Amino acid sequence: MNKKTLFSTLLLVTIYGTALSQVNEEDQQKSDSLQQKATLGIKEKFPRARVLNFEYGQTLSRDFDSELFDQEFQDGEIKAQRTFTASANVPIFKTRQWGLTGSLNYQFNEFEFDDIESTDVSVFEQNGIVNFHNFSAAISSTYFSSLFKKPVIYNASLIVDGNDEGVERLKGLVGLSFILKRTERTTLTLGAIVFIDPTSQLPFFPTFSYNHRFKNSKWELDFILPQRLLFRRPVGKNGRFSIGSSFGSTGFYVNVDNPNFAETFEYSQLEIKSGVIYEHRFSNYLIGTFQGGLQNFISNRLTEKGEPTQDFIYENNQDPTGYFQVGFSIDPFAGKKK
Repeated sequence: MNKKTLFSTLLLVTIYGTALSQVNEEDQQKSDSLQQKATLGIKEKFPRARVLNFEYGQTLSRDFDSELFDQEFQDGEIKAQRTFTASANVPIFKTRQWGLTGSLNYQFNEFEFDDIESTDVSVFEQNGIVNFHNFSAAISSTYFSSLFKKPVIYNASLIVDGNDEGVERLKGLVGLSFILKRTERTTLTLGAIVFIDPTSQLPFFPTFSYNHRFKNSKWELDFILPQRLLFRRPVGKNGRFSIGSSFGSTGFYVNVDNPNFAETFEYSQLEIKSGVIYEHRFSNYLIGTFQGGLQNFISNRLTEKGEPTQDFIYENNQDPTGYFQVGFSIDPFAGKKK
């Protein structure tokens, strides 16, 4: 699973805890109702958790410079970066306290480079268009229980990923999330994630969420550490407007045809997107999303497959640029749940 999808999977544990806080005391006595409401809460916040989700995004032109083995390497222009993602999440088995879900994900990345001076060594940057195809599959198990008399959810995921050259790696994670505080307008949750992945820079990762609906206002604050900080409000009967920032990543495998290098590398791009988001529910089954604004690149590194990210051989620096993204989510079971 590429790092962006793995990061989204990690956050599901935190979101489950947030969704639990929106269930009243009577519902908490019914595990089946608790599980259903928690699942709906996740889908409301994260399109990639819905049954089917499709996204297309594009960044605008920006300059970059790079280093290879801590030495100055190439520089030039990234005229555009285009990404298409398709994901599916299918319930496999469910009881009142336990659920098993299967997930599939496909991600296409396309870079368009220009003004790059040719060298004897080539990583993946070259004048023209370069494409990358990545696939992943995951099995996630979720268990609903209580801890310190508070609702708590345990999650474990097993992930296998690869690209059009074949299967590459097997990864996993385990985590939990529970509620620290719940009032009529404020929710506070705390959780933790443990990565089963030798390449992870942080084997243990705390999660935290804070949601607050302002008094006598349509606005609410939605903060999830470290994924996003948004101010949101409904627009009409079927729309929702958000403004703020979100942290994410783009990752894919790079096959290098050079006897002096390993055969397969992993490219990791960490980014912060700031701007606006508009979501519109066309029906019970179909939701559309548009977002756009400014994208800042924090870290862009190339690491040999299976090695820790801090042992990268290549990195580049990219100027901030504009971006936009459109998406559609389909949930064939939404009508039944309603």
